Amino acid sequence: MNIGYLDDVSLGGPVDTVAADVAQIAKVGGDMGLHLNASKCELIAHQNLSVTDELLQSFTRVDVGSASLLGAPLFHGSELDKSWSGCCDDLTRAAKRLCDIGCQDALILLRSSFSAPKVLHLLRCAPSVSHAALQTFDSLLRDCVQCITNSKLSDIQWLQASLPVRDGGLGVRRVSSLAIPAYLASAASTLSLQADILSGCASSDDSYFKTYLSSWSSSFSAIPDTLPVKQPFWDRPGIQADRLLVESSLSSPFQRASFLAASSQHSGDWLYALPVASCGMRLDDEAVRVAIGLRLGLELCVPHQCHCGTQVDAFGRHAFVCKKAPSRSVRHHALNELVARAFSAAAIPNSKEPQGLCRSDGKRPDGLTLVPWQSGRALVWDVTVVCPLADSYVASAAREARSVAELAATKKEDKYSGLAADYLFQPIAVEILGPINESASDFLSLLAKKISQRSGDERETAFLFQRVSSLVQRYNSVLLHHSFIREDYSE
Repeated sequence: MNIGYLDDVSLGGPVDTVAADVAQIAKVGGDMGLHLNASKCELIAHQNLSVTDELLQSFTRVDVGSASLLGAPLFHGSELDKSWSGCCDDLTRAAKRLCDIGCQDALILLRSSFSAPKVLHLLRCAPSVSHAALQTFDSLLRDCVQCITNSKLSDIQWLQASLPVRDGGLGVRRVSSLAIPAYLASAASTLSLQADILSGCASSDDSYFKTYLSSWSSSFSAIPDTLPVKQPFWDRPGIQADRLLVESSLSSPFQRASFLAASSQHSGDWLYALPVASCGMRLDDEAVRVAIGLRLGLELCVPHQCHCGTQVDAFGRHAFVCKKAPSRSVRHHALNELVARAFSAAAIPNSKEPQGLCRSDGKRPDGLTLVPWQSGRALVWDVTVVCPLADSYVASAAREARSVAELAATKKEDKYSGLAADYLFQPIAVEILGPINESASDFLSLLAKKISQRSGDERETAFLFQRVSSLVQRYNSVLLHHSFIREDYSE
């Protein structure tokens, strides 16, 4: 066996063969002015193997059970225990520091750096499936999420939080659920390379790979004749199983509506937003707590009486529909301003709340483009934000995701059905949990593409949806706090 990666070379075979190869390397290197540093070299062999070569004897002797290559332990044993112990220590140290910074920043760092991505190399290269440290690492992750978000998660809520964002979670994946998919994907993608490396060697089959393959097959489905090399193929069935488990635990229309909304397109865009205040995408800690609470169906507050006199439950549902909340109109104007600015970024002149479009009843839409948008017709738009958790909507929202946004969009279309044929009308209906009606989603995507043509940045679509999502989540927190009765005390 003769393999190399950058400046790391590994040789394998009978003692005499390896000794001769090492001697050749030392000789050729010496002729080039390079000298072999024996103190940095390792000799991996069983304890009962006799080595008489003087140069090999100068190498650091490592038992097979403690061997690692390129940072990955090769077998179960002390080295694998040490690696996982180090990963748990790193996460413990990171968790303490993440709790000292902003919630949004900490959540992004945890999801993208300190959780599963931090140990993915170890999961793909070392047989860690049954290792006890996986549960320890997951427990540390759960504690870290609770600390960052100032929330307490039940087992089911933690299971949902560990789902990918598009499946209704927070994207903080449990490493115990990734262990088999990561190893199988890595092994399947390197089978041909393994065969080349081990050609001519008397080696046994990979027992770990066979065991994990059998375990995956018995849990999910038959193994294809051609083994897929992409990790999502091996990971997706486990995600679906976890998602079904979460769905089966939902006992009320409120819980089902929350989960359906959380797993809808664009509902989790705020989770991907970089916390840049100048772009309107920074959320304060309370806004993040409320956003996660709505997403996971957590209790948001102590039951109390709203300033309008209505009782607010622990989930804060009345706060999002209270007609006396001043921030509802502020939210509406902020969302309308966001759309108007997007038009301006695309170099499309526009006017907010134009007059005279519906002279019969005096209704004014939220905006109008001053140049044709499509087919020679100017575009008229109107925005609205609706709460799918309201008593009048929750039954519908529990049956079908985004249904409340579509209903609100239909009402807007009926309201402005009297517009002249010279105009196109576009309703923009956003639910407080994030989903957007389908036609508005298509419209915003097209608008973002026009912005991209001017800026040259292909990410404008993602940025626009993230700004919309962040704005809605920010005002959810504001609305909740406006439901509390404030008493000013003065002497």
